[in-house]
Amino acid sequence: MFIEFRNYTTCIQSNNLNSIELAITRIFELEGCCRISQPPQPLSNDELRQTPWLLLPDLWIVGLFVSTPGWTIVKTEPNELLCRRARGAARPRLSELAMQIGCNAFHFGAYGHNGILLEADAMGQTFISGSVDRIEEEENQFYDEQINANGYSQFFLLDVPEEIQAVVKAPSPKQQQEEERRLSELDMLIGTEKEPFDAQSEIGELLKGHSWRIDEALEPLLGGSPSYWHLWKNNLFYLVYTQQKQLAVDGARLLCFQPAEHYRQLDPLYEIEACY
Repeated sequence: MFIEFRNYTTCIQSNNLNSIELAITRIFELEGCCRISQPPQPLSNDELRQTPWLLLPDLWIVGLFVSTPGWTIVKTEPNELLCRRARGAARPRLSELAMQIGCNAFHFGAYGHNGILLEADAMGQTFISGSVDRIEEEENQFYDEQINANGYSQFFLLDVPEEIQAVVKAPSPKQQQEEERRLSELDMLIGTEKEPFDAQSEIGELLKGHSWRIDEALEPLLGGSPSYWHLWKNNLFYLVYTQQKQLAVDGARLLCFQPAEHYRQLDPLYEIEACY
């Protein structure tokens, strides 16, 4: 039984929203993108929830959300926007951002059983561990970056707090074998009347996969209050058009950019497949 789950979160080890906003704006403006205020709403609220990618050719959004002390959460549309390189750049945007604000940052993408961790330090070094499940990615590649350690996501570069380090680590071979054995035993019961599927049950926990469980464990550590760790249908497009007052109360900021012309000419299907 396959469960679809995806979540993409960037974490910056700084709570200086002004500095982060300035650096992000500088990065995108140097690419030829234009910072804009809230544009006219071209879609209904329902369309903003169901088909937000229709706006991708004309609008990119970077959301800054208050996290636990010393951290800021970043969400983007397109997803993983900061993990990609600007046209002609030698490093991903997240690395450039970490260098400009002088602090560590990481991006964790959970794709059910697969997951990717991109680490970036203030000196410009990056390290990528984990795996992706998109068919358009070349083997051992995450966009233009080489995956340094294929398999499970874990910290190799950054010295993050111990509680974060503890939840983002590879299971031992013994743990992997026991999980596979127990899942095999329970497999015939999944979804039956005798054992209906419940995400909180033992079967549900096993089916979630390692990266999904990491994602859930990171939220209470870094999600802040209120938490914007999981946006689900309240995607950034929906938030920017309908939740401005609440975002201001929560201390969040949404930065809107009109993509540079050479990005807007990309095949829309590429954007949708790569980001959703």
